Parts: sequence; structure tokens; C-alpha cells
Amino acid sequence: MQIILPHVELHSIESSFANMPHCHEEHYQITVPLRGSCHFVHENRELALAAGDGLMLHPQDLHSFYLGPKDKVIIFKINDHCLHPASALNLPDPEQRYRFNPSELSGFLQQWTASLFIAGSPDRLALEEKEEQMLEYVHRLIWGRKQLDIETAEKGSHARKGRDNHLLRVLDYMHAHYTDQMSIDELAAVALQSRFHFIRSFKSLTSMTPYQYVLRLRMEEARRQLRHSAATITEISFGLGFSSTSQFYRMFMKSTGMTPEQYRHQSH
Repeated sequence: MQIILPHVELHSIESSFANMPHCHEEHYQITVPLRGSCHFVHENRELALAAGDGLMLHPQDLHSFYLGPKDKVIIFKINDHCLHPASALNLPDPEQRYRFNPSELSGFLQQWTASLFIAGSPDRLALEEKEEQMLEYVHRLIWGRKQLDIETAEKGSHARKGRDNHLLRVLDYMHAHYTDQMSIDELAAVALQSRFHFIRSFKSLTSMTPYQYVLRLRMEEARRQLRHSAATITEISFGLGFSSTSQFYRMFMKSTGMTPEQYRHQSH
């Protein structure tokens, strides 16, 4: 399995596997065996990684590895400019070796990938939120929740003045453009915040992620149109910015517990 997003990649490899020595020009790589072991060669030095052992590689580090028939590894590849969270200023450099909990790591990855695939063809904003969720998880694996929260709080304490006003501008912007494809960078720019800090402060204000807020606006308008217009389900779906009618059906069912047709029939 591989999932490739703009700033982070996730690769799950199991059973017999071997590759040739290579390097990644602009990516950090974290390799963690989830089952069995991984026989690794890093800059001509042989390493044996057991389940839960994490190895951090820097861009241009030469490496290769092989797996036996019962082994499984997970690999995170992170763009070099995304490894350090923008919300933290004084984090130490990442270490080379880590120790992780394979069961906890597997549980998060199963939940994360399931929510990604359930969405079908999600909006750009939804995909970016999933990517940020993965990056935040990787940051916490590397530096720990406590250290990141301290760094984020220290930076945020100097930038709270006017924050709510900027976020209110974001809400106005979202109400005006919720049928369009928006991006986190676009909304964060309106809020004058970094991507990471914007998502946290937006959720603190609204108790929702930006995509959940957009989805709520779309569902409110969908219900209004189903009650008061003769527009077809397809017209409503694409008019509200959904990529397909099937995506609209899934989201509407999740929101109301009934299909758009059932809702329209009940409302008349």
C-alpha cells in the first residue's frame, strides 16, 4: 500500500522485499518495522531493526533494506521543509533512532487510512486536512506531545492579539465561497497564520475542522434547496461543489440519516 500526498508519503511493505541502494533528494524518511524485523544498510553500515525500532534518514542518505517473508514495515517520507512544524521555534534536531509502540502505530494508521478511503473522492480541503493530521502525528512521534505543546503555546502567546478578528474574517470568507474548492493555505492566509496554527485555532473557535465547517454550510444549503426548489439532486450536488453525486449522497446520508429524495419527500 502506498499513499502519496503533496508533503508526506506513506508506504506499507510486507513479505519478502529488497531494494537497491538509493537516496531521496528532498525527503526525510522514517522506517519502522511493525512485524518481524528489517535488515537495513545506511551509508554502508548494516543495521537490524526490530518491531517498533524507528530509523530517521536525512535527505540524500544512501540506504537499502530487505524483508523476510513474515516481516512488515511502515515508511513515512516527509518533504524536508515539512519535518519541523511551523508552530514551533526551538525544537531540537531529530534523532536517528527511536522506539515506537507498533500496536499504537498500527491502530492510528488503520484509522487514518480507513477515514481517507471512506471519503471516496474527497475535496481538496479534506485531503489537506488528512495530510496535516498525518504530519502532526509524525511530529508527535519525533518530538512528543508535551514538547510540541510547549513550543506551540510559547509561540501562540505572542500572536493572540487580533486572532479572533482574523478568524471571523475567515468565517465570512468561507460563507461566501463554500461552494468553491478551498485550500488550507488560502484560509490560513486570510487568518494570517501558519497552516498548523490555523487548523488548531479554527477548531478551538468552532469545535470543527475547516472542512467540517464547509460541509455543514453545504448541507444547510442542500436541505434548503430540497425543501424550496425543483432542482435535481445532480444539480444541487455539483452546484454545492461536490465532485460527484455519490459523494453528495454519502455526506447527506451521514448528515441527516436519509437520502436527498427521502428528505425532499418528507419536507413536502
